[in-house]
Amino acid sequence: MSDINKKEIHLKAFSELKGKIFHIPYQQRGYKWTKSNVEELLNDLREFISCNKESKRVYCLQPLAIVPLGDERYSVIDGQQRLTTLYLLHMYLYGNEPYTFEYDRDDSNIPSRSEYLKNIASENEKTADKNIDFFYIYTAYHYISDFFLDDKLKQSFRDLLERPKDQKSLQVIWYEVERARQYETFRNLNSGKIHLTNTDLIKALLLNRVSGLPQVERMEAAAIFERMERDLQNDHFWYMINGNELREGQTRMDFLFNLVAGCKQSDYDIDSRWSFRNYFNDSKKENLSQKWKAVRHTFLRLKDMYDNIYSYHYIGGLTYNSNRNPINNITRWLVLNRELTHSEFINRLRSEIKTILTRKHKAITEYSYYSDKKDLRLLFLMHNIETILQRFEQLHEDERLSLENEYEKFPFELLHRQSWDIEHISSNTDSDFRNSADRKAWLESIKQDLGNEYTKDENSKIKELEMIYSTSEKREDFNRLYTAIMRQYDDKTDSIKDNAPDGKDKMQIGNLTLLDSSTNRSYHNALFPRKRRYIIVADGISDKSDKFESSLTPRYIPPCTRQVFTKAYNKTNKLSLNAWTQEDADFYVKDMEQKLGYYYNNEKI
Repeated sequence: MSDINKKEIHLKAFSELKGKIFHIPYQQRGYKWTKSNVEELLNDLREFISCNKESKRVYCLQPLAIVPLGDERYSVIDGQQRLTTLYLLHMYLYGNEPYTFEYDRDDSNIPSRSEYLKNIASENEKTADKNIDFFYIYTAYHYISDFFLDDKLKQSFRDLLERPKDQKSLQVIWYEVERARQYETFRNLNSGKIHLTNTDLIKALLLNRVSGLPQVERMEAAAIFERMERDLQNDHFWYMINGNELREGQTRMDFLFNLVAGCKQSDYDIDSRWSFRNYFNDSKKENLSQKWKAVRHTFLRLKDMYDNIYSYHYIGGLTYNSNRNPINNITRWLVLNRELTHSEFINRLRSEIKTILTRKHKAITEYSYYSDKKDLRLLFLMHNIETILQRFEQLHEDERLSLENEYEKFPFELLHRQSWDIEHISSNTDSDFRNSADRKAWLESIKQDLGNEYTKDENSKIKELEMIYSTSEKREDFNRLYTAIMRQYDDKTDSIKDNAPDGKDKMQIGNLTLLDSSTNRSYHNALFPRKRRYIIVADGISDKSDKFESSLTPRYIPPCTRQVFTKAYNKTNKLSLNAWTQEDADFYVKDMEQKLGYYYNNEKI
């Protein structure tokens, strides 16, 4: 329940507000409700009164946030507009005030705002024009008086305001704030950082004993609500359906309520309490039992998608690729999931992925480092996903293993939380070092990796370039040294060359892989053997007694990236660990073509 104590929130009938004193602090703006605000409230109350459904026993207003001052006095942090309108309604219906107001801003006003409210029935336009607050109060009162055309309607409203909480009545969500937190709460409420979240409000509405849910259903709802909140805190589950960062005042449960309420992403971005205001607290919509049933069914359908290894990965991949409007995306997939069989649903998801992948590239070999990075990330992500799925299928079909459930899921949360690079396996010959510290670290690592090769007499050109750079420390001098070292390394090994005659250079798809940017930058254009060691250690195979290895941070290495640097794709006995060769790249691309065959070769599922 966000950061507030559950005991602070409960419902109060309007009749329970009588006799209280509400203090309006100086920082509160004046009363500003217009005709449309007043008429919307009155029309809603009239429809609520006329509804005879037993389940609709509470008309619940939005929160009244107050600080207890003692002796039935409360400082109002949020809710002044609603309190004032209900005061005016009571004044019109009964001719007396239900509660009283104190205003910090009344020192210089004659009459005071509290006096003006008390005498509102006898006030005129001339008096109202003297003060902007008086004007809004006066016009709101007359909107109320124009609304009631007969005594029968007046009596219905009187009954509504008089009834106790255990009867059909008008109620407010009563939110008490500790005095020490009042300024923080006021600041948060008025800056959009609302601590009383959409989820808090809906939970209070559903689980209150007079909310309309039958007692047995309410007790069950409390347990289910808690389980839903817990499941949505599972990052595996959450990032399958939504990769957006939550803002202040938003919760993961909101996403579920927004799906049920038909809230658009744009509406939610503007008003995080949209689904409470426009659906769950709207008596014109279905009753609370029906709304809660829709929440449960929607959640269970999402959970079924998560529990299935195929829908989990395909929905997660689509969410990662297009996360600007997750509400719309999941709404559409929920509809398809209801309408289609399981196999038809999986086929539809794969078809969507195929359309995206082949929009610009009809074959895997058409991709290169110059392709759109978003397209490359999806390609490599799908290679990892299909590798996981096909491995599961092989193990699942082996009767000796009796593997019923998945044993591995791709962690989409890391894709959303971290920055991911398209990494050259065999380092690019062009230098991209921008500061002297990186250049110095790279040169030291190269000397270690090459060992005696670096100091051989035939490398006099490199020694000369190093001397020039050590004297000038200029970037252009380092770039010449870097290029000479990399070209010599490529010439002496079977490493992929810069300008191969067949076009298979370092920018080809077979020399690229997916890696988090932190790991990528940690070895920064190192030679293949050092990169390989970095990856193996980061993946968890490290010697804690080794100073270098113990200094590296463990990272998630995608399965295909791990297989690249362990050279698992090359099954020949001519394997070289000194360089990433064209033969390695060809085997790697061949595996991509096999794993992603459905998307590029029209293979059947």
